[in-house]
This record gives sequence, structure tokens and C-alpha cells, in this order.
Amino acid sequence: MTGIDKHLTHHTARKTFATTVLLYNDTPIEIVSKLLGHVDIAVTQRSYAEVLHHSISRHMTLLQQKLAK
Repeated sequence: MTGIDKHLTHHTARKTFATTVLLYNDTPIEIVSKLLGHVDIAVTQRSYAEVLHHSISRHMTLLQQKLAK
């Protein structure tokens, strides 16, 4: 019906929410961890390490641009 070939699950929805809605919009990892119900923040950090690295890179680029002005 939707044309989406991926098997959609509750886990897929949680992961999408955490990445595209929260982390890509600079929500602190501590808040993401709480919203996802993770007991230990290390679980969140391991699960979203790639997104966090992308965020660090983006922030460093923005800082470099600000300092160049």
C-alpha cells in the first residue's frame, strides 16, 4: 500500500525517532536515553554511535566556520 519494501517494526520506529527527530536536531544524548527508556546511557551511546560521530563532525564544521569569520 505504501510502497515501502522494508519490514517496519516498533524497533524501526524507535530508531527512526531517536535519530531523525532527536539526535539530528541536537537533543542531548542523556535526554534521548531517558526517552527511549534505557537504564544505562552506554546502551544509547553504543546504539547511536554513528549518529553521534556525524553530529560531532557537523558541530566541528560549524565551529570552524564561526571561527573563520
